[in-house]
Amino acid sequence: MTEEVPVKRTDLLVLIAISLGGGTLIASVMVTPALSPQYIQGIFVGAILLAFILFIPVLGIRLFIDDEWDE
Repeated sequence: MTEEVPVKRTDLLVLIAISLGGGTLIASVMVTPALSPQYIQGIFVGAILLAFILFIPVLGIRLFIDDEWDE
C-alpha cells in the first residue's frame, strides 16, 4: 500500500477531543479528582497515551466514512 492518507484538521480535532475525554476518565480512576498537579498530570498522560493508540483508528474510521459517502 503506497497510498498517502491526508490528515485533515477535523481528524486532529476529533482525536484531541477523544484523547482529553479519555485522559480525564483515566486520571479519575488513577487519582482522586481534585484541582491538583497530580490530577492534571494524569489527564495529560492519559490523553497522550490515547492519542498515540487511537491515531490510526481515527484516520481509518474517517477513510471508511469517506468511502461510504463516495458510493
